[in-house]
Amino acid sequence: MQLKSKGFNAYTKYIILKHGLKEKNVSKTCEIFGISRTSFYNWLRAYEKYGIEGLEEKERKKPNMPNKVSKEVEAEILAYVAKHPKDGPRRIHYELKAEGIEVGETGIYNVLRKNNLNKMNQRMEYAKNKSKSNRLKQKENSNLQAILNFPQKYPGYLVLQKIDYIGNFDGIGRIYQYCFFDVASKWGEVKIYNRKQDIDIWLHFEQKLIYLLETFNLTIDNIITERKREFLPYVVKSNKFNEIIGAYNINHIFASSEDHYIFKEIIEFNEFLMEEFYKKIPLNKKLDTFRKVEVELYDFIRKYNFLSKIPFGPNAGKTPAEAVLNRAIENGTDLDTLPLWILALINYSNGVGKIE
Repeated sequence: MQLKSKGFNAYTKYIILKHGLKEKNVSKTCEIFGISRTSFYNWLRAYEKYGIEGLEEKERKKPNMPNKVSKEVEAEILAYVAKHPKDGPRRIHYELKAEGIEVGETGIYNVLRKNNLNKMNQRMEYAKNKSKSNRLKQKENSNLQAILNFPQKYPGYLVLQKIDYIGNFDGIGRIYQYCFFDVASKWGEVKIYNRKQDIDIWLHFEQKLIYLLETFNLTIDNIITERKREFLPYVVKSNKFNEIIGAYNINHIFASSEDHYIFKEIIEFNEFLMEEFYKKIPLNKKLDTFRKVEVELYDFIRKYNFLSKIPFGPNAGKTPAEAVLNRAIENGTDLDTLPLWILALINYSNGVGKIE
């Protein structure tokens, strides 16, 4: 009599094992009971190691599917496709990561393939038949308006960030600029790169800006980063993005580069840098390497922060450094703990308006 090889309980397996061992003919036993020799010996090893309990049918674990995407995330992917049908899995990955949605490129591709959207012409057709969703834009605007309309602004309340391509300079090469600008104090920080793939703003944030925060006993409440499609991958490409935002309890928002009113002050700061620094590079024969430009810019920014005067607003007449220092004092910072070079620069009141 032939039996099915699946569905045996522990006792039946035990009987089969006894039959095979008693008859000393495993092949014949397997033929009678309709099982494979592999199953027989697997059962035998389990019995010898654990006894009859080893023959109990184990409940199968659900397979681990790292690329399985939830329905909620799938809806986000499809909404994005309806808005930007030309974008493939990698671009979608970066854009959703910027929104705090963690999903890998493979998972995104699987969703696209499942919905017959893995080809661009399919996504274009899908977008035509879907009303474009304004969900992300509406969410950004509601959060942004609440931040921008807050009446009491102080150093660290609102910081703006953006990345720009400055230009290609003879003998120096291309210059890409990351800029950090505190709205209340007008404090600016700039880091330049000569290759786009080297841009890592959160590494610079960690190495330079966190040092300043801890030195002045300051916090950052809100950061608005310009969402520029060209540079977005370089903003969200590493885990530092989430680590720093989470560790320092910062409310972070991406805003469209089209919303110029949000970035008005950092745009004006960049225009100042262009006129007073970058356009003068060709006139300075000593600035013949990228490294020399980097050092010169660092000195220029330091003079701006410690010597230039804020022209208007609640901190008018103060330098950015003085505005930051006042906030530090309000937070209970002991001036004796500040590095001497900072105090020396703050007390050195020279250079009003333009930096010569």
